[in-house]
Amino acid sequence: MTENTKYWVWLSLVLGPSTKNEEILYAFPEPKKLYEASERDIMITGALTKRQFEKLGEVKLEDAEKIIEKCEKYGWEIVTPEDKIYPAGLRKLNDMPLALYVDGDISCLRGKVIIAVVGTRKPCYESVAIARKISSDLAKAGAVVVSGGALGIDSAAHEGALEVKGKTVCVLGCGLGFDYLRDNEALRREISRNGALVTEYPPMTGASRRTFPARNRIISGMSHGVLVVEAGEKSGSLITAQRASEQARDVYAIPGSILTTAYNGANALIRDGAKAVAGARDILTPYSVIYPDRLNLDAIGDEPIKVEISGEKEKPQFVKKQLAPGLDPDCETVYNLFGEETVHPDDICAESGLSLSRVITALMQLQMADYIESDGGKNYKVKN
Repeated sequence: MTENTKYWVWLSLVLGPSTKNEEILYAFPEPKKLYEASERDIMITGALTKRQFEKLGEVKLEDAEKIIEKCEKYGWEIVTPEDKIYPAGLRKLNDMPLALYVDGDISCLRGKVIIAVVGTRKPCYESVAIARKISSDLAKAGAVVVSGGALGIDSAAHEGALEVKGKTVCVLGCGLGFDYLRDNEALRREISRNGALVTEYPPMTGASRRTFPARNRIISGMSHGVLVVEAGEKSGSLITAQRASEQARDVYAIPGSILTTAYNGANALIRDGAKAVAGARDILTPYSVIYPDRLNLDAIGDEPIKVEISGEKEKPQFVKKQLAPGLDPDCETVYNLFGEETVHPDDICAESGLSLSRVITALMQLQMADYIESDGGKNYKVKN
């Protein structure tokens, strides 16, 4: 950290995540100059909106200093655009994050080919095997694997890189220290020791349905290319692919059967111009020509991807228990909206017409009665 770090953190708090800041940084390349500028000088530039101008006075430098103190307490690093280890790809974004909070070593990205691997949270076993194998081969060849740390394909990608002692980076949709997705806590610790956990959200910031789409631009932005493995029509990984296209990054997809909706999103990407691939070599060969000193394709074997499905590993059947008598009527209304996918309270409000307070009350009763459970964030799912 430098003396200017607190000003970068301060400006990130003023503008918020995923805000276009190119014009502001053109007018004030150093946030400290913006902090010290007069109202007249700021207004003359026309770089800030009215609301942004108001927030200049609302957000205090002390707010940034408190965040820095918290990071120092927990041993987390703050990386800003003026730091050499700031990911080069992010500097090209017109909404680049002004402060990255890091648990681990983000310098593992420097001078490397970086490939993001994303996909559904509820993949079939074949897709898990594909994601693990491709990510393992990417790491063997010297690439860094980036993903979002979620269940499903994200976890398979991180695990594939880690099992060959490769480097992997997880971009979080919440702040460091926030108790999110406990099932993956051990995996996140392993990633921090063999790569880095990265987020633009200040420590302890909670996850929400808005934070994940915003973080997806960072996953794609720091990468040379994005691979989508199994994605339905509404998969969040398609947002990452879309952002990758907007950022002029390469987009790859694993083709799947047209007889199931699970692959509709990935197949649509291929139809619209994404490159269909069957392995890491398909992805890395063009990069090996551009960056011959960064990759070793000889490290990738030619053995096929193996999918091992036993009776013990078969996908559990979705079972939804009958509600016991005595629960509030709202509980039945809310519970009837649950299927196999996780559900956010805002979606329940929109579909049921109930107020948020009534929905939250019903969710609490259903959770206490063991019908549903939290996924570690703000979403809920049926408890099997």
